Amino acid sequence: MFLVFITVAFVIDVRLAKLPNKLTMCGTVIGIVLHTMNEGWEGLIFAFLGSGTGLVVVLFLYVIGALGAGDVKLFAAIGAFMGVAFVMQTLVYAILCAGIIGLILLLIQKQMRTTSEKLRGWLISICAYRQIDTLFELKHQKNIKFPFMYAVAPSVAVTWYYSLL
Repeated sequence: MFLVFITVAFVIDVRLAKLPNKLTMCGTVIGIVLHTMNEGWEGLIFAFLGSGTGLVVVLFLYVIGALGAGDVKLFAAIGAFMGVAFVMQTLVYAILCAGIIGLILLLIQKQMRTTSEKLRGWLISICAYRQIDTLFELKHQKNIKFPFMYAVAPSVAVTWYYSLL
């Protein structure tokens, strides 16, 4: 069921560059219901903890403008299906994968120098001058965008693979 959900989310996000609420909310509810039916209270707690972890951790990335609201709800659904450890591993791999995709896009579009200068300025202002509000200014910058599912789908596969070992 989880693989069907991820596949549908991937196709929709690539085509529309948006994850509909119906999809993400249904994924979350199905994950919670399946775990509750199969494992009782322990399953319910497992699904709620996973969903809450996915939601809360990715919410920070939404607040600074790195991800959309659909991605936040997507990770809540992933957590409901697969639990805390899986959603956290998937998020780490997805961020790394998105970074690689972003670097490739910057190289292709020949914007590496401009972007690295902006990034250096942001890091200096955040780390040296402790201007945390700079994080929130990132949301209003013109950035290279791509469907986050390009990074999430392979990350789910890698996490799934390592969880089977």
